[in-house]
Amino acid sequence: MVFSPIRATNLRAEVVEQIRGAIVNGQLKPGDHIVEKMITEQLGVSRTPVREALILLESEGLIVSSLHRGSFVRTFIPADVTEIFTMRTALENLAAELIIDRLTDADLTHFAGLIQRQREVIDQHDFKNVRSIDMSFHRGFIDRAEHPLLKKNWEAIVAQIAALLYLRAEAIPNYDEYRAVRDHQAILDAYAAHDLARVAAENRRINERVAGECMLSVRQHRSE
Repeated sequence: MVFSPIRATNLRAEVVEQIRGAIVNGQLKPGDHIVEKMITEQLGVSRTPVREALILLESEGLIVSSLHRGSFVRTFIPADVTEIFTMRTALENLAAELIIDRLTDADLTHFAGLIQRQREVIDQHDFKNVRSIDMSFHRGFIDRAEHPLLKKNWEAIVAQIAALLYLRAEAIPNYDEYRAVRDHQAILDAYAAHDLARVAAENRRINERVAGECMLSVRQHRSE
């Protein structure tokens, strides 16, 4: 059997990464029209990988498309925020049920290291890596659950959360980034105590608070 080259698949992945990054980092803002011709010219690619990328990004909930109007960056409404964060809470609490008695001392040390690294990048005002480490902390618990369907559903909302956190940063310019450090420490302490109810309560508390902050930013953006 002779296999076909996979360059096109790799190319599509690169296009997806660039467009997703532009949305998550606020270069493409909610409601912005995504012009295929402009993207193909800037990236130096044909329209095929761009169209494939837009289909994938629509499935991730980052863009919306219509037959006659084209593709636009998704504009969130308050109900979206509630849906996203309640789902995140449910998924992270399911992961906690699966791993609460399986985390090793090495795992706990790893998560503690991420928290320390988060403090360092905040001190350096390296906010791109702040977001990355934040997601790595939460993703670590999801990965250790070794539950592919759980992971798939969690990953499906991560990019949407990242986009919402960018809006939060715009709406709350002096946001206390160390709050996330304290949140992560609270979660880790609960895991270290093997206290499932405490982990679940922390996940719920944190996600409800962040949802409220994102709700404020969504309402502010829609009123502009």
